[in-house]
Amino acid sequence: MCKQQKPIVDRLSNDPRFAKVAVFRVDFDTNKDLLRKWKVSEQGTLIAFKGAVEKMRSTGDVDPAAVEKIFAASL
Repeated sequence: MCKQQKPIVDRLSNDPRFAKVAVFRVDFDTNKDLLRKWKVSEQGTLIAFKGAVEKMRSTGDVDPAAVEKIFAASL
């Protein structure tokens, strides 16, 4: 996630509606194997999984409502 996404993700992570959502932060500069595995080519990429299935993806989205949709997709 990028600097602008961080406060949105932090707020949503503390929202009781999303208590079951696990957030994993992957360092773009050091975790190249994971980035390749998940086909992430740009910083600021958010991916929602439900179990092992990818449900939604967004890159560079800083609209709080759009980021909330990503969280909701993983429920």
